[in-house]
Amino acid sequence: MKFSGFCRGLILLALISAATLSAESPASKSPSEAALARFSPEQRKQLLAGEGVYEPALKYKGKAGEPSFTAAAMIIINAPVEQCFKMFCDFDKQSQFFPAITKSEVRSHEGNRVVIYKELDYRVLVIRYTHILTIDPEKHRVDFVTDPSGANDVKFSQGFFQFEKIDDRSTLFTYGLVRLEPGIKIPEFIQKYMASRDMPKMSVNLKKWIESGGKWRK
Repeated sequence: MKFSGFCRGLILLALISAATLSAESPASKSPSEAALARFSPEQRKQLLAGEGVYEPALKYKGKAGEPSFTAAAMIIINAPVEQCFKMFCDFDKQSQFFPAITKSEVRSHEGNRVVIYKELDYRVLVIRYTHILTIDPEKHRVDFVTDPSGANDVKFSQGFFQFEKIDDRSTLFTYGLVRLEPGIKIPEFIQKYMASRDMPKMSVNLKKWIESGGKWRK
């Protein structure tokens, strides 16, 4: 009987140990830990304080040495991920929070594919571009790429908007620019401004707009 009890004790101890290891495994991280794991301690501190984080990079590609930007702007929005994604996907209203954009018009919407036309006013220059958006409701993600058949002053651009659940009341938003080839029509100082200033400002504006229930205006 003593041996049997001892065995039962060992089995119970093993089960407790296994449960503890499972709880501490990376696969069982909470949504907040998973969403913020890729950031440095300083970046996490900024995000949790309600500030945006911007990661820039500038590469040169192509025979003509045309600039191609790769960058991302991130911020935490104090609203459920479903609410954030639903409001963001009201694409006709993007001029309310995108810096410089004065016109945002949906030209077509079929299933998860949207064609949208935008105009950006930089005072010295108005830039037009047309994007094809691909919506993924399950991943709370929207990818964009230049529509070659539309009106475009930008040669080519590609990127994404990603919403990740932190908890039931907060969401991590990422605005990623995968590739930007402005072409020769846009001055270099505006090219840099579009990436280094517009992206971080857009994320802050979007946070204010969603948290206000769509009442905030830039």
